[in-house]
Amino acid sequence: MGKLQATLWLGATAALLGGCAPMQPYPQGTMYAYMPPPQQNYGARPYLASYHPQLAYNPQPFYPQQYEPADAPARRALLAQAHQALGTRYTLGGETPREGFDCSGLTQYVYKNANGITLPRTAAEQSRASRTISFQQMRPGDLIFFRTSGSSVNHVGIYIGRGQFIHAASGGAKVTVDSLDRSYWRQRFVKFGTFMA
Repeated sequence: MGKLQATLWLGATAALLGGCAPMQPYPQGTMYAYMPPPQQNYGARPYLASYHPQLAYNPQPFYPQQYEPADAPARRALLAQAHQALGTRYTLGGETPREGFDCSGLTQYVYKNANGITLPRTAAEQSRASRTISFQQMRPGDLIFFRTSGSSVNHVGIYIGRGQFIHAASGGAKVTVDSLDRSYWRQRFVKFGTFMA
């Protein structure tokens, strides 16, 4: 078989197999790694199998496992509870689906019923009690605080991902989904906050 034929045959075989190339060990410090043996415990559940400097190269074939963050079930419960509230009427001072919700009544109800977490009653109190985080740290279930009038925080919503949040606003007359892309909310944004680990 000539060199050209051999090259074409190898190229076709590689394409058929998905273009795989011989595997090389990943360099240290990359996001890919070899997971510790089951008996070892480094005190964390790696997400995207992030590199751990104490791990030695494992010559055996290995397919990295991906784990979700430890608080993912709690966050899913928050989102499920918040989505159940969609369409509930807005009521100033409301704290239950039956009587209706105001913004902080909604967040207080969702956190308490989804995970047993007790939040302060008002948006301003929730803002002060929450840990301030950046947008890059934001994950579904965290809170977004706004100042729609006056000099202090007076509105809160539950972040659900993709720049969207669920909230109870008097202008909408019910619990609804809104977007941070709207200039109204961007201009009134104060902070992102979390009560999760």
